[in-house]
Amino acid sequence: MQFDGNCIECLVKRQWELARRHGDGEKAYDYLREVLQIILDAPAEVAAPWLSGAFAEAYQKYWPGEDAYAQLKKDSNDLVLSLLPEVRARVASSEDPLKLALQFARTGNFLDFGVLTPETAHRALQDALQHTEESPLDEAVYRQLRQELQAAKSLLILGDNAGEIAFDLVLVETLQREFPQLKLTYCVRGGKVINDATREDAAYVGMDKLVEVIDNGAPISGTELAYVGDTLRAAFDGADVILSKGSGNFESLCGCGANVYYIFMCKCRRLSQILGVPNMTGQFLRERSLPPLSPLQP
Repeated sequence: MQFDGNCIECLVKRQWELARRHGDGEKAYDYLREVLQIILDAPAEVAAPWLSGAFAEAYQKYWPGEDAYAQLKKDSNDLVLSLLPEVRARVASSEDPLKLALQFARTGNFLDFGVLTPETAHRALQDALQHTEESPLDEAVYRQLRQELQAAKSLLILGDNAGEIAFDLVLVETLQREFPQLKLTYCVRGGKVINDATREDAAYVGMDKLVEVIDNGAPISGTELAYVGDTLRAAFDGADVILSKGSGNFESLCGCGANVYYIFMCKCRRLSQILGVPNMTGQFLRERSLPPLSPLQP
């Protein structure tokens, strides 16, 4: 899904916020010029997450060695890890543990600092946690997923953000209990970009102790199949079922035709327009059941 004017406005604003905090107007000016050049030179048809990866590489040229999101990622991981005893208890006592685990995994998608500010994201998360059970999954899509998981031998989960990955621990544990025949693989980003989860985050929360963890081979905040590494491409092509977390993965995979289930929070004006839903609405979609979408919006 090619990025549009809404994406440019949002992405440039975020890069300006990152640059100006350094208090060096000249360097910030030069960085923003490079950001705009990246947008102009972007390959045809790439989604907005591809741009975030290119911005992250450019950022290192001006502020080498700095990870602008390192502390925020640690704080998010620690916050969610502290919530897991309650989340596990609520899932275990549910009439349908897998459904609730999926709902919590979707709630965790509020921890997205590429779209929301940390303050907005944490407020949204705290509110959403109290209402997770009330935020429904599409029943037809859920039934189809359960049916396919019963017959499947492999499931690839495309992860998204730090913090959110800790919620995914409960989802993985639930999947392992209900579908012990499944070979589960969890994919993180191949480099540091925004607050997306990397192998370091997977190890920090303990995901690597539950399942095989791979990365997408690139600092791209999504799954652009033309730019991912061979390991993810082989896992993607070989998976019976794919569960895609987050809007960045949806934007970059939408229309791929693979057996992908998307779960994310709709957090931006553009996706709200495309999907015809209010902002901050939870989504659970199946690639092969999607209606035609109009990606370019005014």
